[in-house]
Amino acid sequence: MDLESLARQAAEIVQQAGALVRGLEHPKVFTKEGHANFVTEADLASQKFLMERLAPLLPEAHFFAEEQEGNRLHPGFNWIIDPIDGTTNFMRGYRPCAISVGLVEDDVGVLGLVYDVWGDELFSAVQGEGAFLNGQSIHAAETPLDSALIVFGTALYNRKWARATFAAAEEVFLQCGDLRRSGSAAIDLCSVAAGRSDGFFEMYLSPWDFCGASVILREAGALTCTTGGAALCYDRGMPVVAGNPGVFDWLSRVVEKHLPEAKE
Repeated sequence: MDLESLARQAAEIVQQAGALVRGLEHPKVFTKEGHANFVTEADLASQKFLMERLAPLLPEAHFFAEEQEGNRLHPGFNWIIDPIDGTTNFMRGYRPCAISVGLVEDDVGVLGLVYDVWGDELFSAVQGEGAFLNGQSIHAAETPLDSALIVFGTALYNRKWARATFAAAEEVFLQCGDLRRSGSAAIDLCSVAAGRSDGFFEMYLSPWDFCGASVILREAGALTCTTGGAALCYDRGMPVVAGNPGVFDWLSRVVEKHLPEAKE
């Protein structure tokens, strides 16, 4: 299989899904389990569109998607999809939101696409071929810790992570250049890959939040891990840390130090 050709075809579909999302200005909103956890007509329409059009590109692949019940990874290929990452932002007109699509082969990310719906920016990567933003090569930055811009997420849907999150954020803030939070983990992770920021952490993300971006990060020379410094996997949610090589080890230690507090 030619992954680069597959990525080009999938990228067109992802951008078309972005146009679909932009065209739904006042979608109906529904609630899901968890604090402030919403799904809109646009999420559902985007996911349906993506699944219908990606399926013929790789007929043997399965789907692992946010708005689909009974998700599990199958042997072989799996498309992992977030139809809108940053749904609350989308609902409120607070711009950062993205469509994220990753392709996993036997738990190895081999293709990643993250499309900034409002910024019209497509981050992309294929295993072994580098990372790109709108076709231009991107690389993680070399910014040292004292000047680093670190982005974090608040694990919004489960508030048990709040104390650990903000304890880690305080420690990070006191030693880095500055902190940010955008509300879209996929965009935040791709910003690390593009050198726009230098690190990211969130105490819990689902696979569709980080799958596509994880391939882009790896191909851009950034580093990622979950608890205990272990590699990310795609069959369940987990803590996620990413960073440029200059800040990654320190950032992962800070996050790890605060994680046990959230498990009490």
